[in-house]
Amino acid sequence: MKRFWAEHPELADWLERVRQEILERAASEEGPVPASVRRLVDSNGKMLRPAFVLLAASFGRPDAQKIRRLAAAVEMLHMATLVHDDIIDEALVRRGIRTLHALSGSRAAVLIGDWLFAGAFSLVAEYADGEAARGLARLVSRLCASEIRQSADRYSVNPSIRRYLRTIAGKTALLFSLSFYVGARESGCEPGVSHTLRRLGYSLGMGFQIIDDILDFEGTDCETGKPTGSDLAQGVFTLPVVLGLRADDGALGAALAAPPYAPDAISRIVKLITALGGLDAARRAARAYTERSQREIARLPDTEARQTLLVVTEKLLHRTY
Repeated sequence: MKRFWAEHPELADWLERVRQEILERAASEEGPVPASVRRLVDSNGKMLRPAFVLLAASFGRPDAQKIRRLAAAVEMLHMATLVHDDIIDEALVRRGIRTLHALSGSRAAVLIGDWLFAGAFSLVAEYADGEAARGLARLVSRLCASEIRQSADRYSVNPSIRRYLRTIAGKTALLFSLSFYVGARESGCEPGVSHTLRRLGYSLGMGFQIIDDILDFEGTDCETGKPTGSDLAQGVFTLPVVLGLRADDGALGAALAAPPYAPDAISRIVKLITALGGLDAARRAARAYTERSQREIARLPDTEARQTLLVVTEKLLHRTY
């Protein structure tokens, strides 16, 4: 977290308080909850979603305690989805450390994920209005639907760009969008500003996920904190694969039609996708979404938060982790 926000120390300090809020809530529980939640929090993610709550709130008149707790709720929701995703994907490593289910077993990990979901809903119910609570419920429904869709599409060699975009909207973009909107709405922003921030979050989330999917091919294990080609190995064909297949003469489709993929097969598939322009085309798509988010930023009041958002959008586009 501190690495990403090093140029924004005041925001980094705010996020540290959000982090402590989550840890304090976990510390009040018995059994494995405190240690498990601390392990998740200490895995040093960027904490983008709570940062977006805080940045959006700065365009209004925020109640610091209320916004901090809503930011904690958003991060707890995100953490819960990661725990459950790792179980579904049978992932052993995330952010460079062993996943919770790899250490404690799937049963314990599911329960920790459920505790995080419940904690997020509890905070929203206590500190946000009914619209935010309804938005959160709809979001969880869309998250589940996107995971079901992605699971059903595993190893499909006829993937659809539209279906891919719907999936990442439900997995990533909607939570980015909700983070901005909750921060704005709950700090009393004008409706026009709140809706601009919501649209900004959606476009930024779409671009963010596309870059994440590119890094599954290009990033090193050390940089991304997970094995290179892990999505591919699971049969999850993301935008670079979809766009590579559109230019394919048959070699890529044949390689993808023969799972499971050994390490040398994954290496060959990555080379084929690169040669077919799949990575470059995906990067252009991420840039288009980033530019869309920057147009929304330009509509916001000229404040320090707006300048921070411009810096962050570019940083997310060009990141290597």
